[in-house]
Amino acid sequence: MTETRSTDTETAGEPSHVVLGDARSGVIARRLRADGHTVAVVSETHDEEGGVTDPATLADAGVGAAATVIVATRSDSRNLLVAQLVRVHFDVSRLLVLVNDPDRTTALAEAGHEPVCVASAVSESVVKEA
Repeated sequence: MTETRSTDTETAGEPSHVVLGDARSGVIARRLRADGHTVAVVSETHDEEGGVTDPATLADAGVGAAATVIVATRSDSRNLLVAQLVRVHFDVSRLLVLVNDPDRTTALAEAGHEPVCVASAVSESVVKEA
């Protein structure tokens, strides 16, 4: 089942941010919304039904008008696939891609995406604190 929903029910118009991914998408969207951003989410529970890999679903969610698109599934290869689809089908200013394995950060950056690796961010934060 693919679920497309806007987490911003009070503001009309296109979202400023679109989050594409799995269960963690809602957490990201809630944080952005709490900071005052308009956010749409495309969350999928079954890959065979399209969802984040369906250009029509992405267009309906407002990906084309969003200032930032965040791709955040549990699979780095899926994140790369979705990021490439977004690049090909939409003119997005900023495309953030979750990297689950720090060793893949360079590959995503070389593909033209802005990688975000939680493990690296936590490690860097600990080193700065020490």
